[in-house]
Amino acid sequence: RPVPAFDVDGGAAEPKACIQKPALDMRLHWAVAGAVFLVDAVLVALTIVFDKLRHVDPPIGGIDTSAPIGWIGVCGAVFAFGSYGILMKTPSVQEANCDCMVFQCYYSIATAALSLLIWAVAGSEEGLTFTTGSLCLGVLLAVLWTVSQVLAFTAVQAVGYAVAPAIWIGVTICTSFAWGVVAFGSPVRHPIGAAISLVLMIAGVVLAALSSIISDRARSRTSVAREDALLPKGDRRSGSTAFGVMCACALGLGNGSIMVPMTLFQQGWPLLGIEPYSGRALAPLAFLPSLAGGIAIVQPVLFALYWGPAMRRGSWPQFHFAAAAVPGFLTGTYWCMGNFCAMFTTIY
Repeated sequence: RPVPAFDVDGGAAEPKACIQKPALDMRLHWAVAGAVFLVDAVLVALTIVFDKLRHVDPPIGGIDTSAPIGWIGVCGAVFAFGSYGILMKTPSVQEANCDCMVFQCYYSIATAALSLLIWAVAGSEEGLTFTTGSLCLGVLLAVLWTVSQVLAFTAVQAVGYAVAPAIWIGVTICTSFAWGVVAFGSPVRHPIGAAISLVLMIAGVVLAALSSIISDRARSRTSVAREDALLPKGDRRSGSTAFGVMCACALGLGNGSIMVPMTLFQQGWPLLGIEPYSGRALAPLAFLPSLAGGIAIVQPVLFALYWGPAMRRGSWPQFHFAAAAVPGFLTGTYWCMGNFCAMFTTIY
């Protein structure tokens, strides 16, 4: 909507002009959302079909870079994870001022439901693998995932979808690399090249964060920011940028650890008495019911912890179903399909 600019030199502020923000083409917005869904679905279907037609047994205690299914998973994960958050800044979600945990409720429902659907279509013929150990790992993954995605929503709202993923993806890669090398003994064939890549990745994260801060400072010189000058100091937007960057970095740490429970499901975890997975179906497929069960347990608990104090004071959450449900459900389907592809990438 038009935002009045103010002259704050001296006395009372007088409106001088209006800055009209460019209107978002909603037809194009939803066309892009539909195209992302279609591409994600095709990539998931391609992964499932290729695994059926040209199945390659997962490597034991190592990696197999010659397996095409692993690279198909890479392509699917790159596309899905690079675009899954596009609906977090849908105008209806922003105008409703939807709370991050409320949005996460829709997001979690879609992710759990689609995980079960993919398992039913692609992995159910081998029977259900759902033990106490697998459920514990599903709960662990769900905690990491739910907290991470709440941080993602907050980061995107604060610094935008161009900057926030650039920060959290870099941190995610560095974190997952550390897990693979230190905890799971993944071989590094070219240590110097890997070190250079990590340095460049960290430099990219820093530059992305700086770009957001510089952009925010530049905005403060515009007439829109002069309106902010009329607000109390604590209400200005400069703090939200730093908070958004911190949320993106924290998300990267959690995001880079999300595949750890699935890897432990495949390899076993003697500390908790979890035996290595030995079923005929691929571990990513067999783990999906445990993931869905973990989300079903964790989401209500975290929601109660997050909203409980406010609800005791009489402030109840607004779910904004008409504004947030469709964007939340689609975001969950995008992420679930990316996660499915990423699981194949991890095991190969």
